[in-house]
Amino acid sequence: MGGTSSDISLIVDGQATLSSDRRIANERIALPSLDIVTLGAGGGSIARVAGGGLLQVGPQSAGAIPGPACYGNGGTEPTVTDASMVLGYLDPENFLGGRARLDLGAAEAALDRLGTDLGIDGVRAAEGIHRLVNTQMAEGVRLATVRRGVDPRRFALLAFGGAAGLHATELARQLNLGRVVVPRIASVLSAWGMLATELRLEVTRTHIGDTSRLDIAAINDLYADMEAEGRDRLSSWFDGAISSVRSADMRYGEQIFEIDVPLDQIDFTSPDLLDQIKAAFERRHEALYTYSLKDQDPVLVNARVATVGALPALPQEPLVAAGAPIPATGNRRIYLDGWLDAPVYDFDRLAAGQIIPGPALVVSETTNVLLRHGDQATTTPHGWLDIKIPI
Repeated sequence: MGGTSSDISLIVDGQATLSSDRRIANERIALPSLDIVTLGAGGGSIARVAGGGLLQVGPQSAGAIPGPACYGNGGTEPTVTDASMVLGYLDPENFLGGRARLDLGAAEAALDRLGTDLGIDGVRAAEGIHRLVNTQMAEGVRLATVRRGVDPRRFALLAFGGAAGLHATELARQLNLGRVVVPRIASVLSAWGMLATELRLEVTRTHIGDTSRLDIAAINDLYADMEAEGRDRLSSWFDGAISSVRSADMRYGEQIFEIDVPLDQIDFTSPDLLDQIKAAFERRHEALYTYSLKDQDPVLVNARVATVGALPALPQEPLVAAGAPIPATGNRRIYLDGWLDAPVYDFDRLAAGQIIPGPALVVSETTNVLLRHGDQATTTPHGWLDIKIPI
């Protein structure tokens, strides 16, 4: 969750889920891409009273300029960030590590105006903004999981982006998730990932047929040709190590969508190749949807080869020293179903293995993490927060 949007994706067994049915401006993009659900729910999302007197948050955003009212750049409309400020989750004197100040008065004025339109005070309006945006993000997670037959309770929630830490634990509660993980580099994890990922070139060929009736020789020739094409294209400008990963888009005959099935562990020289492909589909279908139909032969729709160029590994995050727990730097008055004093911890100074019970705030220059009643965060050896949620 950043300034303008929340982006949600499902990672299964360490692999990102791909989709060939993404849409931009209602146009289908049939190329394989990461399966990401994007919502207009970010720190800059504007709250207003919609038709019927109902509160609405987003998708309109205040952006960076003028930004939320508390930025002091001329913005006057209440945003999610302004709500966080009014609820005490942000310190106006310690924004960006103290290099910038936020205008609490401007945030309060914006929320008071919204509260007047709703017939409530500004604090209740701020609380309503947080509840609504959390509900919207929970629905986004359900779009990425439940509506595709996946039980989100099997997963942990990895929360990153500058704004995610203030919402993640409540989001987990709504979804009955017992675990939230927040990286120490949460605000720049997307950028770090772009630097850390390998080069990847996809070659796709349509080859429709039931696995029981495919020609083994034709399948082998098809994948060999695709691998050769991918290597030729990538090696024409990249001189590093190159590998190939085979997969297929497959479905049951009556289904109207395909799933990406890894085939890199299959022996393509084996006489039971088609049985292996069918078994690979069934394993993938069970991993995603908890069932498979053993008596049906799946359909192979698209053969895929990913040609991968390995880039030099980035330096690993330094390990955090274990030792005595680092005490809180102070307390802050925050609103969690009522006002209370919560301890504030410096994210960058926590000791490995340190346990922090909620309610509490864990803050750094670029992100804040809110621990609610019953939450318990443990610092990992890399300084990440591994948060246990009571469900």
